[in-house]
Amino acid sequence: MKKSVLAIVVGSTLLLSGCFDSTSEDSSNPIPPSDVSRFVDILNRIGNPLLMKDRDAQSNLSYNAFVDLGAWHGHLLPKHDSAIGSAGGIMIVDQEYSSYIANENFDKLHLINLATGQDIDINNANISAYSTPDALHQTIENNEFKIVLTTRFASNRTSMIETNISNKTNKDFELELVWSGEFLADFRETGDNVAVNDVYKALKLQNDGIALTFNKIANWAGLKSENDAQFAITRSLPGTTTDIDGYSYESKGQLSLSANSDTSFYNTYSYVHNPTEAAKEINVVNESIRNAPSVMNAAKERWNQYLNHGLANASATQLESNVAVKAMMTLNGNWRSPAGIVRHSTVTPSVTAPWFSGNNTWPWDTWKHAYAMAHFNPDVAMENIRTVFQFQVKGDDPIRPLDAGYLLDVVNYSLPQDRIDSGYYDSAELPDSTQNDASMNWNERNTKPSLAAWAVMEIYHSLNHEFNRSDDAQAWIDEMYPKLVAYHDWWLSNRDHNSNGVPEYGAAVDPAHNTDDGRMYIRVWTEQSDELVNLVGSENLEQIDVDGDAIRYKVIGVSSYNKVLDNYEELGIYGYSNGAQTATSWESGMDDAARFGFIHDLAKTNSRDWITDNSYAVEYNQLGRYANAHYGFNNVLVGNVEDWVYADQSDENLTKLRDARKDWQVRFGENRNTDNALVGFSMLQESVDQASYMYSDNKFLSEMASLISPDVEGKSREQEFTQHANFIKDYINTCMFDNDSSFYYDIRLVDKNGHSYLDDSGNPVNGVSLEKVSTPYQGKQHYCAGVVLKERGQAPDGWSPLFNGAATQEIADQVMDVMLDADKFDNSTEFPTEGVSFGTASRDNPAYGPDIYWRGRVWLDQFYFGLQSLEKYGRHDDAVRIAEDLFNNGEGFGQDGAIRENYNPETGAVQGATNFSWSAAHTYMMYRNFYGK
Repeated sequence: MKKSVLAIVVGSTLLLSGCFDSTSEDSSNPIPPSDVSRFVDILNRIGNPLLMKDRDAQSNLSYNAFVDLGAWHGHLLPKHDSAIGSAGGIMIVDQEYSSYIANENFDKLHLINLATGQDIDINNANISAYSTPDALHQTIENNEFKIVLTTRFASNRTSMIETNISNKTNKDFELELVWSGEFLADFRETGDNVAVNDVYKALKLQNDGIALTFNKIANWAGLKSENDAQFAITRSLPGTTTDIDGYSYESKGQLSLSANSDTSFYNTYSYVHNPTEAAKEINVVNESIRNAPSVMNAAKERWNQYLNHGLANASATQLESNVAVKAMMTLNGNWRSPAGIVRHSTVTPSVTAPWFSGNNTWPWDTWKHAYAMAHFNPDVAMENIRTVFQFQVKGDDPIRPLDAGYLLDVVNYSLPQDRIDSGYYDSAELPDSTQNDASMNWNERNTKPSLAAWAVMEIYHSLNHEFNRSDDAQAWIDEMYPKLVAYHDWWLSNRDHNSNGVPEYGAAVDPAHNTDDGRMYIRVWTEQSDELVNLVGSENLEQIDVDGDAIRYKVIGVSSYNKVLDNYEELGIYGYSNGAQTATSWESGMDDAARFGFIHDLAKTNSRDWITDNSYAVEYNQLGRYANAHYGFNNVLVGNVEDWVYADQSDENLTKLRDARKDWQVRFGENRNTDNALVGFSMLQESVDQASYMYSDNKFLSEMASLISPDVEGKSREQEFTQHANFIKDYINTCMFDNDSSFYYDIRLVDKNGHSYLDDSGNPVNGVSLEKVSTPYQGKQHYCAGVVLKERGQAPDGWSPLFNGAATQEIADQVMDVMLDADKFDNSTEFPTEGVSFGTASRDNPAYGPDIYWRGRVWLDQFYFGLQSLEKYGRHDDAVRIAEDLFNNGEGFGQDGAIRENYNPETGAVQGATNFSWSAAHTYMMYRNFYGK
């Protein structure tokens, strides 16, 4: 293969500076166990993107770019030998998404001998390209020259490539350096030219370098940028000139290289969001180039410190340590520095996944990221949490003043339009609508479970015991405690429907859930319009759409909603959506879990145009199979694709289906404050995982209250939190455990017809037998608010009392037997060499499917919670075995593949987002607590 051309890439704005003498490291010193050089190609960084949205089969960006220091762009190693010596493919991270803008040949450097006018001949060159946690490395060497390119990050907007050229001969050279590059033209399909026509604004000269500017854009195809966001390249080599042709360029400079000598020069790459950032970054770039050797060394030393602190398990094998380092690389790669309305650094779920990039920040993810990063990057861990609490709702909030203490589900770079219009944030100097659009993915419809104090205390203990930063630890809990207490109190004021101290999951007051006058609504499709009008009244209906004989309605009011549930089959409903139900499932962090009523029914089956086989249609229709198994329903289907119907349409048969459906229907209640103002909606079931998290929340808040400084507000509440924790523990074990199936479940607060199990005084209604919890709450004893919800099967929420330490040993032993049952959750025993245990539904759950998001797939947070459950209650060996089975059976897990969002429980196949942060967080914690132990 001919290798006559060399390439180098760099980024940012051009700066005058010179070449630098190389600095060599003393190779006689032994390499420490935690040195970055011990961890080569831990994560595959190779790729050649050909489209802005070059994606894999699950819509992730195809390749894992190297991103560091909270920057908003990254580099890839070249895929082909011919591209070695370039800057590699370039990925940018805009406000909410990520895209590629260049392929592997970008900014490739040609070396020309000025004496002969010929390219330097490297046909027989030896080449290599590899990554370490801190850098990308490329080497080209022949008989005359050795060229080494090293890519590291100089700032949170700028990367730097050092190019060191060694002259191995006894003669001097005058070299011309020619960099060439071209930005990708196509967006999703070859030849679509969307990038050059719609995304890019201009490629221009800037400070003797180049800058690619972007149009203001907000597009659901995956773009969100301000006007004049830019990607710029700056070179340290003085006298460089550049010619531009459309969206390609060629830059030239000259270099003298004496015999048997070497020299280094530097290029920087910067991605900034707007002209204000660009102006600031020019100074950063200039300073970085002036001090380039120390900047490069600092980046390496910073990573050595991460590893020195993070690699704390002396019992782990090298391969297990490699996976820990990959997890650390993943978390640091998803770190975004402050930008837009977000004042703090944050860690996003995945820089390569379509909805999880930018600086999109979720509380539920944040708690887990911070818990892990506390042990190697505690400052970013704290900043990640601060990002969530930056937007904690206050009593003067213009949108939801009755939600004081509430944490929003998703925040990011830009505010949503209603918050922009409110004027509440005018002091933040928001860009006007000609400069930037409102947020696309911001979400206030729900919050996330209360594990915040769990993460805050992990950081506190790590700062104290692992970093010797006791003053910072004290300041940290003094800062966070009042905010955590406000969040805790919000749960009890806005999500505790029956005021018994055990909050429910639910949905906020929001246009996606309720009308302007506060009435919850759903949407349905039906051909039985007259029957629907007669049932709920025309005043409670709004017609939305018409399709032949079918009409889509908005059905308004909780009472109307309940009537629809009670007459579902009679109304012939074949399309249904409930915004509050969706938000409730999001609030739990388990989006389509069975316990929230999600199961494939015939309507879902008919929405799948790829279901053409009758037997598969019957199999896919989970509700039909459930009704057959539990109610004797005849679930035989006739028809064809998208038009399957039950063969037996008799009233007797359909009544059985109606009774089965009631097991999966969810009811809602309005939550009102003491002034009778609507403050939210609760699903009328108390969730065992949320109760367990609330137990932990109280325990940690009690501990924190004893540790905070005397003048911190709320310090006197230590005993209150302890008493509340004791009550919830008793409540969980009294009310949420089922002796017959040896497992914990949610409890339903109403029966299948929507009738409460308790009267207005909190006593059981006639004919209902409920246990009374012996531990009082707020000076009063409470009955269990309902009965265990076994119909929707077993899932990881059933071991949340163990993870949180709320279970008794006697009950925990029974739960662990279920967890280790190979027919239910212990999939690596049932499917040796392939399975991954602890899926998000037991395999005998009626709604289970190995590829269903939260009803089968293995998520590593619930997996880790399962391991910790076993560990806390005496099954250490089983926990280690199951952790090692994931290491061996999870696709790509122990190799250089990206850590994924979730895994197939039966085959170990990767699923979902690549480079997923909370999976990485729990992978890292598995390394600390289980690998080799």
